[in-house]
Amino acid sequence: MSKYTSLFIKSFVFIFLVVIFAEQRIPANENTKAKEKMNFEDKDWTELLKEEIKVEDPKNRKDKDWIELLMEEIKVEDQKDSKDKDWIELLKEEIREVERERDVRNETITKDLKDGEGKDWIALLKEEIKEAEQARKLNDEKEAKEQSETQNSEKRVIEEIGTGLSDKGIYLDFLKNLYAKNQFGIRVNYLPENFFTHKDIYVDDTKVFAEYFGVGMLYKRFLLPNESKSNFYFQANADVSTLKLSHKKDLTKEIYSYDNLKFTCSACGILTIQTDPDDLYIIPYISFGYQYKNTPNFKTNLSLGVQYIDPGSLENFTNTKYPLPIFVQSKVDEWMQETQNKIDEYSEFQPSISLGFSYSF
Repeated sequence: MSKYTSLFIKSFVFIFLVVIFAEQRIPANENTKAKEKMNFEDKDWTELLKEEIKVEDPKNRKDKDWIELLMEEIKVEDQKDSKDKDWIELLKEEIREVERERDVRNETITKDLKDGEGKDWIALLKEEIKEAEQARKLNDEKEAKEQSETQNSEKRVIEEIGTGLSDKGIYLDFLKNLYAKNQFGIRVNYLPENFFTHKDIYVDDTKVFAEYFGVGMLYKRFLLPNESKSNFYFQANADVSTLKLSHKKDLTKEIYSYDNLKFTCSACGILTIQTDPDDLYIIPYISFGYQYKNTPNFKTNLSLGVQYIDPGSLENFTNTKYPLPIFVQSKVDEWMQETQNKIDEYSEFQPSISLGFSYSF
């Protein structure tokens, strides 16, 4: 009886120890499995495949590429069991696809490096800063140049001079740029006597001459930017001038009639019929012009317009000290009236034309 009792107690103790050991072992196995599962999930399938191959044949295959080992493994499997050919072919294709993707990725990285996409961000930032500095420097130089030109322009009283011929003779312009597309200046006109006439005006076969001197203001308004090689402009002028229209007769060569008698006057001298040369005239005119830049500073100007001229009344005199005889004076009065009528035939609005050149500083 004591023998069975002792055996029962030993059995109970053994079972109790087994149960305790099993309860401690199970959590450890579960933790181990969970850890292995996490390690398995974190590892790439290719890495797992490499490890599997190395475990199976660590001695003979340690120096071989994992792909070669895999191909050898596939060949062994292929020889052992021909029924598994389908999944082997699929695995081969998958391996080839992985290799192609790797090659494409390497080519992309190489191309990005060539295109500069792989440059260091600090180097790119430095390049952008350099470009910004260059742009700022150019802008500062441009502003300084414009400011210098503006200051020089403000200091200069005259920025451009011009000269040429017009219907009022030789002209000389002194111009200054006010602001964009606008000029203001002074024009001097001079027409010497016997230089040319406005028109061929004759009174009893005697030519009428003109003499002119005027000083006036000039204003130009350009239609296109100043940088244009060809430009158009409107121009307005107002001259304060002296104007003399005149013609002369030699009274000694004329034959006069009085009470059916004919006479000559050898002492009558030369008769001059003219407008008052001491009168001051204001002659305004407007024109439309074209300017061509031969060089950035040298320009050609052509303008056509209309002007207002009122010559006024006439006067006459001779170069002798004695008064004219009655028969001579009556003839002089006739010539005076004819001359006045001839001048009055012409409109007070006369065409104006000018052609010349100008140079800007």
